[in-house]
Amino acid sequence: MKLMNSSMKTCVFFILSYFSLLVSSAAVPTSAAVQVESYKYDGTTFSGRIFVKNIAYSKVVTVIYSDGSDNWNNNNNKISAAYSEAISGSNYEYWTFSAKLSGIKQFYVKYEVSGSTYYDNNGTKNYQVQATSATSTTATATTTTSTSTTTTSTGPTSTASVSFPTGNSTISSWIKNQEEISRFAMLRNINPPGSATGFIAASLSTAGPDYYYSWTRDSALTANVIAYEYNTTFAGNTTLLKYLKDYVTFSVKSQSVSTVCNCLGEPKFNADGSSYTGPWGRPQNDGPAERAVTFMLIADSYLTQTKDASYVTGTLKPAIFKDLDYVVSVWSNGCYDLWEEVNGVHFYTLMVMRKGLILGADFAARNGDSSRASTYKNTASTMESKISSFWSDSNNYVQVSQSVTAGVSKKGLDVSTLLAANIGSLPDGFFTPGSEKILATAVALENAFASLYPINSNLPSYLGNSIGRYPEDTYNGNGNSQGNPWFLAVNAYAELYYRAIKEWISNGKVTVSNISLPFFKKFDSSATSGKTYTAGTSDFNNLAQNIALGADRFLSTVKFHAYNNGSLSEEYDRSTGMSTGARDLTWSHASLITAAYAKAGSPAA
Repeated sequence: MKLMNSSMKTCVFFILSYFSLLVSSAAVPTSAAVQVESYKYDGTTFSGRIFVKNIAYSKVVTVIYSDGSDNWNNNNNKISAAYSEAISGSNYEYWTFSAKLSGIKQFYVKYEVSGSTYYDNNGTKNYQVQATSATSTTATATTTTSTSTTTTSTGPTSTASVSFPTGNSTISSWIKNQEEISRFAMLRNINPPGSATGFIAASLSTAGPDYYYSWTRDSALTANVIAYEYNTTFAGNTTLLKYLKDYVTFSVKSQSVSTVCNCLGEPKFNADGSSYTGPWGRPQNDGPAERAVTFMLIADSYLTQTKDASYVTGTLKPAIFKDLDYVVSVWSNGCYDLWEEVNGVHFYTLMVMRKGLILGADFAARNGDSSRASTYKNTASTMESKISSFWSDSNNYVQVSQSVTAGVSKKGLDVSTLLAANIGSLPDGFFTPGSEKILATAVALENAFASLYPINSNLPSYLGNSIGRYPEDTYNGNGNSQGNPWFLAVNAYAELYYRAIKEWISNGKVTVSNISLPFFKKFDSSATSGKTYTAGTSDFNNLAQNIALGADRFLSTVKFHAYNNGSLSEEYDRSTGMSTGARDLTWSHASLITAAYAKAGSPAA
């Protein structure tokens, strides 16, 4: 496989071993077409974030700079910026850039859209760059054609950066290697011989158990990882692009295939692309939402890398709208959960639906469909009160389901509520990984498994607790007896912790509440309700490092129970620790990769 050449391995090592925080303080503009929000140069990597007005869907944003000798190279020193996310409550988007540079003196930003060109050149002074300082700016953009200048004017005010915690160095070394193994295993499960183009097998296991199907959910989450890497770590990689286009081909066809439920919530498809017609828990309405989110990430990544809008508007846009229109029509209905066992209304399903609709509202607006944009936005807003009702004050955790009509009886704890925070939240504080109610739920669920699984007794200090799906689980990987720990569940805890740290750094602080106190007490015995940890202080740094070490204990557990060759099955036995269930579950490997990115301080989309 060409993907893992030596230069790419170097790139992966860099991503996983270093993270530089962008300090953000500039307010969202009111009229400027483009404006630098923040930037940093550490002597090796130049990175930053830009406010971009959403004038039209197809746009190009470029950073143009002078090198360490102040040579502009005829304005050919360029860095392409990439779409990051929409800014809630505004008509602006965040675009980010990052590049390795041996030196840089100054820069400006060029924004091309709808036949017009806009610049932010810091009021004709350009942005002056000094190494090792994270810089925030509130400069005003200019809409006149700008030429570069070699001015030595003083740059924007510098602000001290906040370091992302390093965690356990041994695990940092292991995960670098495991990430490559997991990426290879994940991609190996795409387009296996004899399958339809774009078929993503949940596992290549065809018996004991048979997982040789493409689940809409699993495939979307896998393709989401690939789309993220196509626009970041392996920007523009043609091998990854082929996988993504193949996935789109298979998925678009599946939207029109005849199914038992006669709906887009059909959960899985055969290797030839036909729908599975046997008895199953259907519909599963999280699938279309996850697929739409992945399609939108592919659209933005593809447009950034190729500047070709025709594929986005001709192929992806209709498929995205088809899925999201379906979500609008069914979100309040009962359906089966992501474990395919309970029919009801589910926290996880609603969270991924909300994310899809909010992102979809921005996507629709960028594509000139104001009616859909309004519908998606209003529906997502309506959903929030329902989602909030899953919180239980008496139990101090988020309950997994409501209005259950069939399936497994649960008291309410389920790791899917934490997966919902990792996969289905947006950077708006609503049940995000670092929010008080998700943190409280993480404590309650871990405590339940700590006493349930024999394997969690007398753990050495370097290992974290093994985590399963939910305490009442009886599925053993190939039948029913007793439930086991799942690799993706253990990875989810590590990812949640690191995402929480990143969230608090971005917010500049975190304040302990009565709800979240049990979580913070685990990592700081002096924590009290009302205490605020301010990013950059010793209290915050110590807390963040302790939580990072806690995250790495979960990753150590994954390392301990994985095969020596890095193979990750679906589960491992709750008593013996031996792998069981489907071999090399695609989602197990995808979850390892997203945990690795979170550990590096750059969580996937």
